[in-house]
Amino acid sequence: MTPPQKPQHSSPVHAEAEPAPPTRRSFFAVVAAVLAGSLAVLTPIGIGIAAFLSPLFRRTATSEVRVALLEQVPDDGQPRCFPVVADRDDAWTRYPAQRIGAVYLVRRPGEEKPIALTAKCPHAGCFIGYSESDELFKCPCHTSAFNLDGTRVRGDQEVAPRGMDELQVDVRQIAGPEGANVSEIWVRFVEFQTGVKERIPTT
Repeated sequence: MTPPQKPQHSSPVHAEAEPAPPTRRSFFAVVAAVLAGSLAVLTPIGIGIAAFLSPLFRRTATSEVRVALLEQVPDDGQPRCFPVVADRDDAWTRYPAQRIGAVYLVRRPGEEKPIALTAKCPHAGCFIGYSESDELFKCPCHTSAFNLDGTRVRGDQEVAPRGMDELQVDVRQIAGPEGANVSEIWVRFVEFQTGVKERIPTT
């Protein structure tokens, strides 16, 4: 007879616990962490790029420039030409004391403040000269002529689409030597687009 076999007691098998599915709260926490990290990395880069490119989009402010002393422009109605010298910004570079244009100052008899006219022809940007014999401003490029107040001699028949551009003038008093006051002529220098009838600033 075969001896009775002892029953084999198998050790209980413990099933591994399955990981709990991620909750909605943990998902949003991960997303928030990723966004916060990305923002921390990209913010300095964005600031650096903006600082690098800002000169390309910078609009040059209108320049108030000292052009002459009042005593240099007698009230005889005769135009006198003066250079306009100011600091010029070109993207990332500044050029100090650059000639950026020229103006004619005309002081009529009995008037303290002169008028200022740009010497740049509004047609194609040529330098306008003054003919003392004709008492007219004349452009050598396309024969446009202007009166002493900047208006066109032949109106719309001139090649120039408008008259000479007049600039704002300010006469300022400063303390000179030995306490005497000196009058300076300042102009608000603005460049205007050429070839158009309207006065449209370029900057």
